[in-house]
Amino acid sequence: MASDLTIEHAFDVTRGDRSDQEPPSLTWSEADLRKYLAREWDQYDPAHIRVIGRLRLAEAESFGFLEELHHAETGTRLGSPLGNSRVHQRVFVPASEIKDLQNRWGTTTYTVAELDLSPLEERRKRGDPFACKVRRGTLVALSHTPESWGIRSIDSESVPLLVEIARQAIDERLADETAEANEKLCAARSMLEEVASEKQLLGDEVGRLKREVSERMECIEALNSQFMHRRDALEIRVRELEALLRERGERMIALDLVDKADLEKVFPHIGKPDERKGHCYGEVIAGNFQRLASYIQTHLWHKGIRYTRAQLLDFITLLRTNDLIVLAGDSGSGKSSLVKAVAAAVGGRCTIVPVKPNWTGSDDLLGYYNPIERRYHPSQFLLALLEAAREPEIPHFICLDEMNLARVEYYFADFLSLLETRGEAPWIHLYSAAEERQAVIDNKIFLALEEEARRRAGLPGDASFNDILMHDEANLELRRLAGFQEADTLLNHHAKIRRAISGLIDIPAGFRFPSNVWIIGAINVDETTHYLSPKILDRAHIMRFRNPVLLDWDEVEGELEEFELDLGLPMKLLATDIGTREEYPNFDQADPHVRLLVGLARNYLDPLGVEFGLRAIRQSLNYIRRGEEAEIGAVTALNNVVLHKILPKIILDVEKVATNGQKRRNVLISLRDSLAQALDGLDQSKVTESAVEALDQLIARSEGNNGIANFWAR
Repeated sequence: MASDLTIEHAFDVTRGDRSDQEPPSLTWSEADLRKYLAREWDQYDPAHIRVIGRLRLAEAESFGFLEELHHAETGTRLGSPLGNSRVHQRVFVPASEIKDLQNRWGTTTYTVAELDLSPLEERRKRGDPFACKVRRGTLVALSHTPESWGIRSIDSESVPLLVEIARQAIDERLADETAEANEKLCAARSMLEEVASEKQLLGDEVGRLKREVSERMECIEALNSQFMHRRDALEIRVRELEALLRERGERMIALDLVDKADLEKVFPHIGKPDERKGHCYGEVIAGNFQRLASYIQTHLWHKGIRYTRAQLLDFITLLRTNDLIVLAGDSGSGKSSLVKAVAAAVGGRCTIVPVKPNWTGSDDLLGYYNPIERRYHPSQFLLALLEAAREPEIPHFICLDEMNLARVEYYFADFLSLLETRGEAPWIHLYSAAEERQAVIDNKIFLALEEEARRRAGLPGDASFNDILMHDEANLELRRLAGFQEADTLLNHHAKIRRAISGLIDIPAGFRFPSNVWIIGAINVDETTHYLSPKILDRAHIMRFRNPVLLDWDEVEGELEEFELDLGLPMKLLATDIGTREEYPNFDQADPHVRLLVGLARNYLDPLGVEFGLRAIRQSLNYIRRGEEAEIGAVTALNNVVLHKILPKIILDVEKVATNGQKRRNVLISLRDSLAQALDGLDQSKVTESAVEALDQLIARSEGNNGIANFWAR
């Protein structure tokens, strides 16, 4: 206020001897014109008039103009200081300033600058006493919106510029993603051209090439679809941003319809520093999963937690497949402990979700929507997913403990289908989007009614809901406008809207499955549980746990490596360090692993009545590929694939005849011999168990189990 009085006084003193003069003109001195302009534009210092404007370059790009001027401190749109002056619309930017700006900041749109009056000759030429240019050395890029702008009310004049800057940032991001998508499309089209030329040269492979071309076309369509989804999502964010800035903000907080914490959920902090304690994986052992498994083993050993190197490396490789992992074993064998221990060792989060025997549908897994309360009741599983979505860089592990107490294919069926979506993050639908729209409409109506009630009662614009309730006239007007006779009815309506808005923020109608989430099931197999159905086994990787007491812990201790690091700290991983969801490898019959797996399915598994189809083969290839990246070796990876994907499917009567006319026992023995040949040279210290020995034990147990060969039996 003191500064304002100083400007007003200075202006009045200057005009003291011209009380009968006309409005400002070219005859005025520059000092008088500056003081007048500072006063009209609410500037504290006439010598330093600062503005924000949009930079537009001339065609030759040697000079430019600042347009759409805003106040640098408040964000208010500046108007004309004089009836015929257009200085608020256009300010000259010299070529030297353009060059300096580009050298320091690169290409930018919004800038901050101080203004000088243009030379008198130029002002006469333009017929504008207030024509201005940018002062030398003051033009800088607008790197962020000043905190003083705030998000004050839906009538704030700074809101349009806020929305425009947000839209510009989103447009730039959209342009980047568009360029990336175009590069992928060009690469895919280039690969199609190579396939077409190979087709002309290799006539005997025409059929295979046609299938490959079809797969490439599907890839292009998937990329197009992904691009469209991203673009639509960005456009929706723009509209949501505009709506929130105009319809919510501080007014909704004052009315106690939302809390500040709710707004923080809508506008999460971008670029929040990683506050997790631990060693940075990217700096210490980036990309070396062997060293990662060694560090985790040593880190856990010092905490009294015992796992073999092979167990940890197998588990890490399974995580990198982004498939459903099922840990199977006796109670107390360390299944759920493995999930919690590895999560803590990599700086991740772990949520243990106990499965109840009465789970029969997806509502038990995700929760349900109550149309009477107009509120979604989330499950622990859903809350863990939403929490992971708020921390996209941190790995989140969700363990379904005692997963088979209920039938997995009942409550987890929908989620299994979602997890098969590989090209993009699958969409999780919770309830109708119409409920979202209704909550927003109710909120808008209530805001309009309370505004009218405040106006009629003469309450200020920042009056809270309590102020309205305590003011007799405002209370009466609001109840009358809303059609309520009693005050408690108004309170109930307010509470209903608050619950709906809070629920809308906490639990959206739908969201994409977070890419930083890994789902692991832990199962015991006894008389109180259900066997996993073929549908589950076909889509999951089974990792079996033996009784840890039977291990040679002296031998395991000999595996420990020394690290010149604080072993009490975890090795911090980003979610992307573990791996991203990608398409499964192509079914290429020329691949030796494909030929081997197809041979096992055709010659042994199919005659035994064990289904091992295209999906299982592609998942197996994906594990083998991830195993190669972890340097576990092709033979070791193949051994683990047999343990994860083939042996868990074997539950059959070996005394019956197979479809090829042989006795099933003989087919099993032939399968064993074929695996022994394929796994020749296996280093058993690198695996949790030998697939050949496991199959030998399975065949031997069938003799004491009425001829039933059962992978799960003891």
